Amino acid sequence: MKLGRIVAIFLLLAPVLGYASEPVWMRDVTVLADDSMEGRAAGSNGSALSRQYIISRYKEIGLLPLHSLDSFTHPFSAENKGKQINGTNIVGKLDGKIERYIVVSAHYDHIGRKGRRIFNGADDNASGVAAMLYLAAQSQAQSRQCHQVFLAPDAEEHGLLGARAFVKAGLLESDTIFVNLNLDMLSQPGGREEVLVSGNLSHPRFNRLIEDIEIASNMPMIATDERRRVGRFPNLSDRRKVSDHAAFAEQGIPFLFLGVGRHNYYHTPRDTVSRIDREFYAKTVDIAWQYLQQLDALCAQH
Repeated sequence: MKLGRIVAIFLLLAPVLGYASEPVWMRDVTVLADDSMEGRAAGSNGSALSRQYIISRYKEIGLLPLHSLDSFTHPFSAENKGKQINGTNIVGKLDGKIERYIVVSAHYDHIGRKGRRIFNGADDNASGVAAMLYLAAQSQAQSRQCHQVFLAPDAEEHGLLGARAFVKAGLLESDTIFVNLNLDMLSQPGGREEVLVSGNLSHPRFNRLIEDIEIASNMPMIATDERRRVGRFPNLSDRRKVSDHAAFAEQGIPFLFLGVGRHNYYHTPRDTVSRIDREFYAKTVDIAWQYLQQLDALCAQH
């Protein structure tokens, strides 16, 4: 069966399967973390299937291809640990009034399968992609100050290859990017209801924004020291390197990273939709939307 037909079946069956009664972000997580996606490993059939689904959602929302691309896809090839990795980023945009860009990113790949075991990656990072899609839909329904780009990088699990390929390709001029808002793992608090935030140490102008959202959301914003060993990467001494925002930071582009700490399901076959804390996830999706709104307002002032 062709991939496009499978995607169409997903969309048609959504109401029958009960997805229609779910918040839209739960519908998207459920599809992206389904066994049929085979863990979304870069270059796999599951990756291609998830990519077609995400593109169908981009079109449904009303996103447009980036002006420097002919479609929503940005193919790339890169090497990691002596292995050639072929991947495909997914890129869409909403036009604003000011010639500056906010890039919202959430990697869509995961680690695939090992034998019969499927690593579904519901939290890592179907949750981030679904949140990004929600932000795109919300933003599309209102006016924006700055252009907004919605980037789903591939091959994050191979060393942030997709995000680095996107930045190095020069599809956007670096000095026109106001900030990268990177969403990676938002749905499983691991026992502590808090959101980890990184990026304000390098760019203190975001401190007030973080404080305001913490008060408005009543959710602790743990503004982690970017050089402190913390969270799900205890042996990594620089938090700027833990996810795709590193590709932007390496070019001096401001970033804010939203995520959760390490939990017992991280990079295991147990990272499934059934493990999602739906109440917590609803809060973090709304928090991500607050960040995008505030960043758009701040973008207009600089």
